[in-house]
Amino acid sequence: MTDSNPNTQAPAVDVSDLTVVRNNTTILDRVGCRLQRGQYTAILGPNGCGKTTLSRVLLGQMFATSGTVRILGETLGRTDVRVLRRRIGIVNPTTDVGHYHTTGAVVDANLSTTQAVATGFFGTVGLYDRVSDAQLQRARELLAMVGLSHRMDHRFKLLSTGEQRRGLIARALVHVPELLILDEPTAGLDLAGREQVLATIERVLDPPEAPAVLMITHHVEELSPQTHKVMLMNGGRIVATGTPAEIITPERLSNAFGCKVFVERVHGRYWLQVLPEAWVDLVRPA
Repeated sequence: MTDSNPNTQAPAVDVSDLTVVRNNTTILDRVGCRLQRGQYTAILGPNGCGKTTLSRVLLGQMFATSGTVRILGETLGRTDVRVLRRRIGIVNPTTDVGHYHTTGAVVDANLSTTQAVATGFFGTVGLYDRVSDAQLQRARELLAMVGLSHRMDHRFKLLSTGEQRRGLIARALVHVPELLILDEPTAGLDLAGREQVLATIERVLDPPEAPAVLMITHHVEELSPQTHKVMLMNGGRIVATGTPAEIITPERLSNAFGCKVFVERVHGRYWLQVLPEAWVDLVRPA
């Protein structure tokens, strides 16, 4: 039977002519993009190119200056963002200021890991509502899925940084989101911690009804082998969109990052190399 609700058939994200101007500075310039449901899309680009601003607009945390943004069939500015956010999971560990706690970046570190994950049901820093047995069970199941069964009763602050990131992924999944936004989820992690987070993301992608996933990063090696589409950003614009093979090329990435790179694909993952001779140009006096 076909679902008659047009919102369930709409793209997960549909953005057209999105412009964001703050203090006479254009942060996003006529951005247009579309993310299909159930697909893994990556936004790739250097620091300061507008990636995180775009994610905040998608979440209704920052107002657009102009343009149209439709999320899961709902148009921002014409819908209750508080209700819409319950359909979206977000992991943004690079944002650590309190007034951005709705992104999932901050939880009460004195809570147990299970309780910290359960705050995702309420979108709060701490637990101010009674948690049902069903909600606690859901939190435990997700902690098992991300490999943290042995940490369920530990205080969240006692977990390693990598374990906390996996806990935040579990927190983002409690509502079974239709869209999952991962804004640099491996920032600051060591090699093992990064790979554990990436392996956790692969598990999220495995179910037949997986959410649409938007991965925001500046490291191509963090992209899943299951990536459907890559959007390359630079200077507040999406400068190229296509399959990973079309976008992750030495020419495109060298131009975007301002550094001559070589690209290698091994076992479905991409890796960048910068040769020492490129360093001369990177530190050449102006």
